[in-house]
Amino acid sequence: MAKFEEVYEDTLKIFNRDIEDSHIPGFLKIKVLSNDGLKDCPGKVSKAADIVKFMTKYDIIIQINEPIFDQLGDNQKDYIIKDLLAQVHYDMDKEKLSINKPDVSTFSGVLRQYDIDTYMGIKDSIASLLEEKKIQEDLAKQSAKTKKS
Repeated sequence: MAKFEEVYEDTLKIFNRDIEDSHIPGFLKIKVLSNDGLKDCPGKVSKAADIVKFMTKYDIIIQINEPIFDQLGDNQKDYIIKDLLAQVHYDMDKEKLSINKPDVSTFSGVLRQYDIDTYMGIKDSIASLLEEKKIQEDLAKQSAKTKKS
């Protein structure tokens, strides 16, 4: 069973500094909690359920395994915080909060063999090829409709 606790003041200061420097609008309230039940991930970001938001006024809940987090170096802590905050997206036009999944999903062994630029280039190439395929299919459909008429 997960054990939730308030984070230490030092941890909260680090998070607050990075939150202020982030793209997250200031009107969104973020609660940072320690959860020593987190095993496989450095942290977890979630939108507060409506009832929780009503009771606490928090929009976003960030959980970290603080005993593990405390043992990391400053650069590692900074990386983890920025990685967690990057998941938060607020669409000002739609006034909608969402939590995004990471845009990189691969195996570390393959990434070590190549590099992140190669990975991102491949992803961009695939996206371009899929877009081109969709355009060609749309043109073919439109051409077929024109021939029927």
